[in-house]
Amino acid sequence: MSSDTTTVRPLPKPLAWLSRNAVWIALVSVTGFAAISALHWALTGFVIMTDFIDLTVYEAGARALVDGAPLYEGKIDGGMYSYTYPPFSTLLFAPMVLGPLWLWKLLVFPVNTVLVACAVWLSLRIMGHAGDRDTRRVTLALTALLFWVEPVAWTMYLGQVNLVLLVVLLFGLHKRTELWLGLAVGLAAGIKITPAIFVIYFLVTRRYRAAATAVATFLGTVLVSLVVTPGDTLRYWSGTFLRTERVGEVAIQMNQSLNGLLARLFTVDKPPTVLWLGVALLAALAGLSVAVLAHRRGKTLLGFTLVGMTGAAVSPISWSHHWVWFVPLVVVAAHGWQRTRRDAAALAVFTAVTFAWPMHLVTGHRMDIPALGVIGIPEWNGLGNLYTNVYVFLFGATLVWVWRQLSTRTTAVPGTLAGS
Repeated sequence: MSSDTTTVRPLPKPLAWLSRNAVWIALVSVTGFAAISALHWALTGFVIMTDFIDLTVYEAGARALVDGAPLYEGKIDGGMYSYTYPPFSTLLFAPMVLGPLWLWKLLVFPVNTVLVACAVWLSLRIMGHAGDRDTRRVTLALTALLFWVEPVAWTMYLGQVNLVLLVVLLFGLHKRTELWLGLAVGLAAGIKITPAIFVIYFLVTRRYRAAATAVATFLGTVLVSLVVTPGDTLRYWSGTFLRTERVGEVAIQMNQSLNGLLARLFTVDKPPTVLWLGVALLAALAGLSVAVLAHRRGKTLLGFTLVGMTGAAVSPISWSHHWVWFVPLVVVAAHGWQRTRRDAAALAVFTAVTFAWPMHLVTGHRMDIPALGVIGIPEWNGLGNLYTNVYVFLFGATLVWVWRQLSTRTTAVPGTLAGS
């Protein structure tokens, strides 16, 4: 496997600044979160959605496994939501039945904060930085900042598994062997199908052992679930996994995928499948092509991140919290930051469209939910298609930016998103 570096790198100026100011950044972040939360609760009369909906679904899936109840027949555990993950995932959630649900809810924020820190740490290590005090301080600073990125915040609010999968995948990349990388991808795909796109990436970058290991590991998860819960496994893989209506509404603005963009653009509940497949195929080709280019330039983390973002863009439904790939993207961008107008503008745009701003405190829209950001703004003067599709637009802009910086160069490009 290629890597970003073969020697330990010193911190570039942007990361050195973060290291020096890490404690202050963390204090400001925690204070801001506490202040906004207090204001939110005060304005809503302490009514706020804190039920950790997805965590509740995971716990219901685990109980269905233990009780022998069907996973995919109607709503899970008599609730409001369907279980949409492969049956193997319930084996990992099974420990949840050993304790009360309130205990797992209590652990959601601290555990996910640690997972953000792990993702940042692994990203820095992949880029060649030593596991020293400076890197730990940078990890603290970036964790405090990335806590405010909407996909991260909503992963916490919902009790989602996104950050777990991100850390698993980054750990496989950090190990720098095709065996570990394939194991990580196969396991992640067994829990949630989307990471399977990395198999294609391995094939086109000629990492055949990683691809074979990923496929074998994934099939192993299917085999294990077939032994433990054969009925659910046969039902799921015989067609249930293709029923996107079980996941949710395609056109809702929380669906930050190309499928959702097309539905909102043409004001339909669901775009024609042929249209979506055609657009998704083109996006997949573009995303994988730029990722391969980054890989060939030695930008291992950047290429890996672009594949993850591509998977989110082309998936039929990608809720906004699925875009936790912004975490390693920020690490790459911070590494190459320069004090130029172009980089300042890019930072301003990224911050504006991805941070979990408490917009609803201004608009009065859905005051029972936590901060959501620009994608949560109600339709306004026909401009909805501009801000309800921002993650897809950001994906496209990132591909263009990286391609422009790498396509005509054979060496690292300092001062750009692609720089390392």
